[in-house]
Amino acid sequence: MKLQQRKGEIFLKVTIIEDPNINETEISIVCSKMTSEIHDIVSKISAVGLTLAGEKEGETFLIPIKEIFYFESVDGNIFFYTENETYESTAKLYKIEENLKNLQFARISKTVIANLDKMLSIKKAENSRLVATLVNKEKLVVSRQYVSEIKKKLGV
Repeated sequence: MKLQQRKGEIFLKVTIIEDPNINETEISIVCSKMTSEIHDIVSKISAVGLTLAGEKEGETFLIPIKEIFYFESVDGNIFFYTENETYESTAKLYKIEENLKNLQFARISKTVIANLDKMLSIKKAENSRLVATLVNKEKLVVSRQYVSEIKKKLGV
């Protein structure tokens, strides 16, 4: 199957070859140079199948990374939020940041790491900060020390 798509100046050609004799799926990207769009594609592919253990009401759940909106440290405890649920993690925030650095997650304050794919919009706020509105309409404050990095990662 071949698919072609134009995105601005970028022309993407996707070729899918189905072979029942293949034991392991392989994805190759051939490009003239690495762009932010290609980095986004790699990030999304890398997140497929990744889960994080979270505890809620004494039960442990494996939550797909792509469903997590953000992580937050509150009084030394780490929580992460999906569209409708809150889970607690035993991992430290800096370890979570380290493990997700190649995905579409970024630190937006000392206590919060956000999923950039869940951001609907950003708006300037006072004191050189930003307010990020997530797709579920929740608002997060981006501290001024992280504003330039977030803008760069979002391409704005």
